[in-house]
Amino acid sequence: VLLKDTGTVMTFSVSFVNWDASRREKPQVPAVIAIDGASPGMGIMHLLGEVGETLEEVLKNVSFGMKVKAVFKKPEEREGSITDILYFRPLKEGEK
Repeated sequence: VLLKDTGTVMTFSVSFVNWDASRREKPQVPAVIAIDGASPGMGIMHLLGEVGETLEEVLKNVSFGMKVKAVFKKPEEREGSITDILYFRPLKEGEK
């Protein structure tokens, strides 16, 4: 099924811990994103990017219900999987 590359943040977290339990200097923001056109109430977990490099910036720039857009790997690096999406970024005003 062909879906849009946009969605809505359903929930998110701000983490200063990597998957291996080591500390991060800059926050990482995992989020559940409802993809536009997909089954209602369902979402995928992925990372948010371009939302700030400090906790204060992230909390100012990220909110529940915010619209986001996927940022993909270069076409020649894609494999046809979810990992082709590098992260989701905030949708800019007037952007579709």
